[in-house]
Amino acid sequence: MKFSKANFNIIIAGIFSTLIAIGFGRFIYTPILPNMQNELYLNSTNMGMISSFNYFGYLIGSIIPIIWKYNNFRKMIIFSSIISVVTICLMGCTTDLRIFCTLRFICGISSALSFVYTISLMFNFFKESLNKTLQLYHFSGIGLGIVTGTTIVWIISTIDLLWTHQWIFVGLIGALLCTGIIILIPKKLDYKNEDRNSVKSKLQINFIVISLGYFFFGIGYIIFGTFISAIAINSFEVSFYQYMSWIIVGLFAIPSVLVWDWLSRKISTDLLLFFSCSTVTLGVAFLFFNNVSYFFLACLLYGLGVPGSVALILVEGKKRFIGNVNISVAIMTTAFSIGQIIGPYASGILIDLENNYKSSIFLAISCMILSSILMLSINILLMAQMIFLLLHFRL
Repeated sequence: MKFSKANFNIIIAGIFSTLIAIGFGRFIYTPILPNMQNELYLNSTNMGMISSFNYFGYLIGSIIPIIWKYNNFRKMIIFSSIISVVTICLMGCTTDLRIFCTLRFICGISSALSFVYTISLMFNFFKESLNKTLQLYHFSGIGLGIVTGTTIVWIISTIDLLWTHQWIFVGLIGALLCTGIIILIPKKLDYKNEDRNSVKSKLQINFIVISLGYFFFGIGYIIFGTFISAIAINSFEVSFYQYMSWIIVGLFAIPSVLVWDWLSRKISTDLLLFFSCSTVTLGVAFLFFNNVSYFFLACLLYGLGVPGSVALILVEGKKRFIGNVNISVAIMTTAFSIGQIIGPYASGILIDLENNYKSSIFLAISCMILSSILMLSINILLMAQMIFLLLHFRL
């Protein structure tokens, strides 16, 4: 498959939809959180609960593709992107905690549907391409969304507008991107979609291990991803760090997937899963040092590691799953979502109990270490299988 205008349009549409679903739908909450918390006098448990409702919605959205046979990727991506944008705008139109939770829950459902169907679209559309990197370009939308959204929030804060305006302005930018998605994804897609009933799904032990590792990854990474701006303002008491920390994450998240994809041609992807998860683990660990240099290094490693880890986990998990690609993505995303639900709420409680972030950071590090170990164990399982087959062959 040659690189064509159609390929270019699909990649840009994938970037836009990922930007809305994850960059805005999930991560715009991070830089706005301290502003909401201060102006509404909410504690960290409340803020963690709002975040967890988003991931509870994400869990529901991840399960839907498993039980509902719907293969019109274009309609689902457009519809879910619009819903995400509407809920983002509405976050700036209320001060009620229950409505916050409801809106974030709905946004979580739409974000999951958009992300799962975007991944499936990219995997299916470029399935016959010799350049498999084309399947991964849309992940740059995560970093682009973080940088764009945080910059908007920062600019609005400098002109003395409220946190409510921050939500609304980000939502309006998202609406413009929705228009781009509608234009760029053709009504008739030129690929053969896999028949869900053509291949019987079958779980393999390596797939289960990856999914379990993805669960712990979900707990560990999202604690950092939810509270990093709050940690920044708490540690350094200057709003510059609140926004710049998250922008650094976004800047290094943009090339993350391409960097890890390049490394995958030099190093076994099985080992690379361990290295990418360990990069995030190291980034989270640097938060223990109350130092600006280490803090920004933590953000750099986190941004570089997270999107690459997510992409590698999904790609490698897909390889180890017998059956429809939509099902494999949905199962892994479900495991991930459960972890994301637990992380923010549990860490919010720990923050309020101790009036600091140390225990929540320790929880994040512990889960990331478990995730890294599980990713490494895939190699051990593979070696054990090879040894068993070798011995069996000799016997």
